[in-house]
Amino acid sequence: MCLTFTFCYRLATLAAFSIGTYLSWTSSALPLYNTNDTLSISDQEGSWISSSVPLGAIPTAIPTGMLADRFGRKKTIWTTTMLLFLCWYIIGFAQSKIWIFLARFVAGAACGAASVVVPMFVSEIAEQSIRGLPGIIFQLQITAGILFAYSTAFTANLHVIAILCSVAPALLLIFFPFVPESPAWLVMQYRKNEANIVLKHFRGIHYSTEAELVRLELQASEMPEVKPNISDLKNYQTATCIIFVILALTQCVMISGLMFFQQLSGVNILIFYAKKIFDDTGSILSSPTSSVIVGVVQVIATYFSTVLIERVGRKLLLFISASVMAVCILICELFSRLFQSSHDLSNFSWIPLLSFAVFIVIFSIGFGPVPWLMVGELFANNMKSVANTAAMCNWTLAFLVTKCFQDMVNLMGISSSFATFGMISLIGTIFVSVMVPETKGRSFEEIQIELYGTQIRIPSEDPATRET
Repeated sequence: MCLTFTFCYRLATLAAFSIGTYLSWTSSALPLYNTNDTLSISDQEGSWISSSVPLGAIPTAIPTGMLADRFGRKKTIWTTTMLLFLCWYIIGFAQSKIWIFLARFVAGAACGAASVVVPMFVSEIAEQSIRGLPGIIFQLQITAGILFAYSTAFTANLHVIAILCSVAPALLLIFFPFVPESPAWLVMQYRKNEANIVLKHFRGIHYSTEAELVRLELQASEMPEVKPNISDLKNYQTATCIIFVILALTQCVMISGLMFFQQLSGVNILIFYAKKIFDDTGSILSSPTSSVIVGVVQVIATYFSTVLIERVGRKLLLFISASVMAVCILICELFSRLFQSSHDLSNFSWIPLLSFAVFIVIFSIGFGPVPWLMVGELFANNMKSVANTAAMCNWTLAFLVTKCFQDMVNLMGISSSFATFGMISLIGTIFVSVMVPETKGRSFEEIQIELYGTQIRIPSEDPATRET
């Protein structure tokens, strides 16, 4: 692998690292408010501040792809990074709660944009043989960012936390202007000579670029979606259009279901409120230490999950993940209930930490990465625009869960809130068993046959080749 490519993709994925720091900042920073010389933030205000990041990401997940096509991957990433950098200083030195909320909302918009354009850029500069690398590195960098933000809790200083978290986007801002543009985007802009130079830059001076340039030109010539005109309408049979819609809706329901159970497993609650949860369940270690241990476990599990995903079926991983997560969080529910009932649990105070660690490990090998893999495996190429709504769905659910958690705790207590997430994960095991097909090692046509009993043909771009 060329050193230039290695440097560029690691630099670009610092945006993912920054996403992780924004997600877990609330765990380290929110408990520091309401102390001497800081702002007073109520539980409800804290829930809005926590959920403002996923709320801001909702409207930007879809249009970012269009902006990246218009202005280029490089400019889009750099602009996104500028927002990620500036928002840290507004958050760290804000004298008003509304400025904290607004800064996190804008940062959330940047996080939503980065979650789309950075994997796009890295996949386009990567060689064909390592196209799976972007998703792996991106997710790994997010978990590393989460761990880093957890670690900043030991400083017990809001200003220092913000400054430390701003280092990653600062490095990206400084060095990313020296990174070449995506060769795929250059070909889309009919700048083939520049694309040839960039490919040699990434692959090496002796790399033969002809075959890859031809492939990029073919991809650029393919329309991402059907754009019929009036004269084309006669080529569509009513039944074919109905089947097309049913296919899209059915698969969207399946992906939305996976995203639903992914977010309502409670994983974001652990990330956003880790310190508070460990305090409320009486962990054997201090809450910052427990949070860091969970963060380390998450990074290690995410790193090794890539090997397991390639060897075990998607459906089996999802089933094991949902069932074990349900058991772990129900154990925490029982422990929390006994702890709040003043039972002596000093000999078992290691249970919450162990349960959360197992939860994070099993999430990282199942419901964490697999739903995103299946987005690409369940949808045909000319339906990718429909599948892109998965990102918006995921951020929407993350916002709802994060915002409503404090309301759930106020209404029925933390133990019953855990029980709710546990029951949802149990329902998720049934959903996986009944609804989700196995996709590993199977073509799109084979998956269609399992889902519908027959292969459904999608209308093509060329009227002469459309099924009638």
